[in-house]
Amino acid sequence: MVKSETQGRATSLIVLMVIGVFAIAAAHYILAQILSQSITNGMLAREGQVKQEFLSSILEAERSAGDLFTQPGPSPALLSFGAHVRSLPGIVRANVYSPDGFIRHSTEANMVGINFSGNEELKEAFDGKITSVLETIHASGKPEHLALARLEGEKLIEAYIPVAGPDGKIVTVVEFYRKDTWIETLAADIERNLWIAAGISCVILVLLLLLSTRARTAN
Repeated sequence: MVKSETQGRATSLIVLMVIGVFAIAAAHYILAQILSQSITNGMLAREGQVKQEFLSSILEAERSAGDLFTQPGPSPALLSFGAHVRSLPGIVRANVYSPDGFIRHSTEANMVGINFSGNEELKEAFDGKITSVLETIHASGKPEHLALARLEGEKLIEAYIPVAGPDGKIVTVVEFYRKDTWIETLAADIERNLWIAAGISCVILVLLLLLSTRARTAN
């Protein structure tokens, strides 16, 4: 009878340990996903805002908002603006769009003159919406990813930045792709630290259950 009770307690203890460890692991996994996604989204949003302020300040300083697309070929204003776009850190590719949806300047010359129909991010950008996301490149996915086949499977920041003139009207949209491992590294660090915390919580739980069992046995 005593042996049966002891075995029953041991079984109950094991079940409690398994349930507790599973619950802690599940809670920390969900928390890690929520935190890393929230921080990543916040950083990407800030990235878009900073780039918009920078590009808009260029048009304002050079007073070139109305001169970007005044001629069929690249105008001096567009060439100057494009040079600033190219100077953005980590740029893999950048395109400057005119309001009719055509690429008028690009870091890849063979893309000038292309119009990717059905590009919702571009349409929203000309309506004033900033898009900045961490995107996995698939050449067979979005049409605008076609020229990025060499980076298949890599994660890049993809952004559509509406740039306004002094009157607040959107005069161009800059689309760029750039590498930024810092965001991924930060998200990985958050997940790793949370898993370490989960491990510590599991150890504490097991120790508490063992101590509780010993105390009951002693009594």
